[in-house]
Amino acid sequence: MSPPVTPIERKRIVVVGSAGRLGSALVEGLGSEHTVIGLTRSRMDLASERSITEALEPLEYDLLILPAALTAVDYCETHEEEAFAVNAGAPRTIAEISAAKGAHVTYVSTDFVFNGNKQEPYLESDTPDPVSVYGASKLKGEEHVLNVSAANLVVRVSWLFGPGKPAFPEWIVEKSCSDSDLTLPGNKTGSPTYSLDLVDYLNALLFGTDDSSGVFHLCNSQPCTWRDWGQFCIDTARDAGLPVKAGRIDGVPVDSVPAFVAKRPVNSAMSTEKFTGVTGIRPRGWQDSVREHLLRSDCFKKHQQLEDAG
Repeated sequence: MSPPVTPIERKRIVVVGSAGRLGSALVEGLGSEHTVIGLTRSRMDLASERSITEALEPLEYDLLILPAALTAVDYCETHEEEAFAVNAGAPRTIAEISAAKGAHVTYVSTDFVFNGNKQEPYLESDTPDPVSVYGASKLKGEEHVLNVSAANLVVRVSWLFGPGKPAFPEWIVEKSCSDSDLTLPGNKTGSPTYSLDLVDYLNALLFGTDDSSGVFHLCNSQPCTWRDWGQFCIDTARDAGLPVKAGRIDGVPVDSVPAFVAKRPVNSAMSTEKFTGVTGIRPRGWQDSVREHLLRSDCFKKHQQLEDAG
């Protein structure tokens, strides 16, 4: 006879940025077993301490997850004060209010806290050294959240994609259907992260272990270059019957991209061995996640409908 299954204690969880790519996935993914309160920008403006206080003070909650941020890397480079207000000041205020309520905070950070000079995937124990305002502001946010309470959690994610707001996979597929010649950085290495997988990993870390504090790297496994990621996306599109014009994407140095204002870390791939050691879960490869996402995406459905209509 199987032992009885211990039911998961239902928690009240606040998700700040619930209309975003990760926020919406968290609301949907955690909502079946917990009471989730989603806060959009209209209810909480991270640039305003008063707005944060007015939104959170009346709420009773056990956990708060903060994926909302100012993530436009080049905009941050030229708007440093705003970047630090949203990515560092707001998390500190949120952590302080949550601590007064006895609530746990999960702060979603970024691979941009590293300088990119390491050859191997970054570990949580590696010393951060951001090379952009965005990375510096997010690192300061990490420090504030953990200084308020060592029991809080920082999860670093990278190259996020998933349902909702289109991301890189949709963009490169659309480009490949209109342009035959494409280039992407071939020397920039990172770890794509599927938002739906990330929700599962966070769920396991927060509710399946006794170790949901400190810093963890959460992303899909098998690092790749930006060029290789794009190539896989358009190959998947071609195999699915989309009218892809591009063939092989040419790799270029990341520093040669004229649109980039801020410096990017050349290698920001992250190791998830710490997460696997704690949870027993080994994140799946990014290829399976990208293929699953694209085959379900509106981008694919649109082109397939046009083909069927034609």
